[in-house]
Amino acid sequence: MPADLKEWEQLPESDKLLINVLNQIQKDHGYIPRDQLFELSEKAGVSESQLHGLISFFNSFRSCRAGHHKLSVCYGTACYARGASLINDRLTDELELKNDNDTSADGFATVERVYCVGACSQAPLVVVDGKINGKLKSYQVPHLLDKLRKHE
Repeated sequence: MPADLKEWEQLPESDKLLINVLNQIQKDHGYIPRDQLFELSEKAGVSESQLHGLISFFNSFRSCRAGHHKLSVCYGTACYARGASLINDRLTDELELKNDNDTSADGFATVERVYCVGACSQAPLVVVDGKINGKLKSYQVPHLLDKLRKHE
């Protein structure tokens, strides 16, 4: 269910049902594969563009396979002011990502931007597989990635 319940309540019932189906598809696959989107479009009698609209509106949906590790770079005010963009840029370079919210070609990691995880005193931070890594500096990124690779 979307974080903003008022937005959820304002959705037409048909969109709520589609969101439930999309949630199940993502639960089954870890993301929403294009072929599943096409099939849902045909079965539900809605356009793929409407489904893409729902997927892009809710940031919990993924349209590509996630990596083995999930790295969420906090872009809340405190983190941004203390260098979140430098950390994100370093992760993008080290993992050779094509853009933001991307997965490395080898499937090792997915990097995404998130907006405030509520740990401002530890800014800037990256949440790695659910664990907060605070007061991170961009030069520490290679070490962080090496540590993840060694524990695979």
